Amino acid sequence: MRDDMAELPSGGNLRERLDQAGMRPGGWLLASDIEGPLFLGDFIAEALSACLKPAVGATDAVPSYGQILYAEGYAAFSADTGPLRRPGGGAPPPEGGYTLAQEGSDTIFALPLLLAAGADYRYLERLALRSPPTPGAPEMAEQLAAMGWQLAGITTAPQQPYRARVSVGGWLETGRVLGSPFPLMEAEAMLRRHGRWEVEIDLVRTYLDDACRLIDQHSELWLDGGIRQRHLSGAGRELLRRRFQRFYREELGISYCRRERAGRAAATLLGRIVEACSMVGDRAKAALALGLARRAGGLDRLVTMGDGANDAAMLRRARWSIGVNGPDAARAAAIGLVSDDMRHVPVLLRLIERDGRDIDAVIGRAQAELRGAALVHRGREGVSEALADAHRRMKRKLRGEFVTY
Repeated sequence: MRDDMAELPSGGNLRERLDQAGMRPGGWLLASDIEGPLFLGDFIAEALSACLKPAVGATDAVPSYGQILYAEGYAAFSADTGPLRRPGGGAPPPEGGYTLAQEGSDTIFALPLLLAAGADYRYLERLALRSPPTPGAPEMAEQLAAMGWQLAGITTAPQQPYRARVSVGGWLETGRVLGSPFPLMEAEAMLRRHGRWEVEIDLVRTYLDDACRLIDQHSELWLDGGIRQRHLSGAGRELLRRRFQRFYREELGISYCRRERAGRAAATLLGRIVEACSMVGDRAKAALALGLARRAGGLDRLVTMGDGANDAAMLRRARWSIGVNGPDAARAAAIGLVSDDMRHVPVLLRLIERDGRDIDAVIGRAQAELRGAALVHRGREGVSEALADAHRRMKRKLRGEFVTY
């Protein structure tokens, strides 16, 4: 059964993904997160929101059952794996060494839930195809091409649905969409072949039934402008996180601790499938951006861009970076940008290419050129709470309810 894991789509290791991108040597590169800066929405969150609800007696409200399950599962996973991740300082490693678990790894926990809900690749691709480009993103790509720049998109989300999406638009090369594997149908085929489908999917359905019951028992509902709002209590959040931890740790037998993984396999086939998936997370995003730059014009000609916390490592590692419409991203990036039109980005890029030694000069000239059409400011320690709030408001305006990190 262990050999079966070779059948799962891996997307290749990082080196293989970089080779597949087909970067041209020379010139500048913009390596950007996909959700937010390039496309709106989050098709995994949308799929969970649409598919996950009680079998009977479901109450539609915002946030949905699926959105709450995604958010609280992420919070529980982060609490579990935080001590296992390599910190920025020189703290001693945990017993057994550091894990590669990172923000992107939580995406794979959507796989068992979507399997139990009957979702397939075609469904995810349909959702991805409905994701509209961020306003001005196609025009931004055209301007970059005219400037001689290359553009790559890096995401923690499943790679293939976004490749299907960009193949329709044509303004981003499919090979330059780098993301995570998501072996939805391969997992189902493997579970059925080994006679594990019914018993292991029943574990998932029991977890979903319990989790939805906790949400109903610990939520208040009210109408706000004709929209039914749902508020989950603090006690409900804690119970839901504990139930998720029991589901993935004890019932599926999944661990991200290297010491625990050594010499053992997860207790379930589904758990082994989840553990075998090498997801793109925050450090992998940074490694991909730097690797793409080495194949293009070099690290001195790299600009990274993102809007979320899981872009922070990529934004910090590049000399030039833009945190666009996201407070966590702005606090990690050299420059913050609040804009509802990505055509403002090439203004910054032209100035970086021309005046790339003085960040304050770049910001000042961008402010003068944009004349209030967008908010440009110093990032990192220069982000006040008022600026962070401006980023939050723009992110919510553009991305609506499907905003994760």
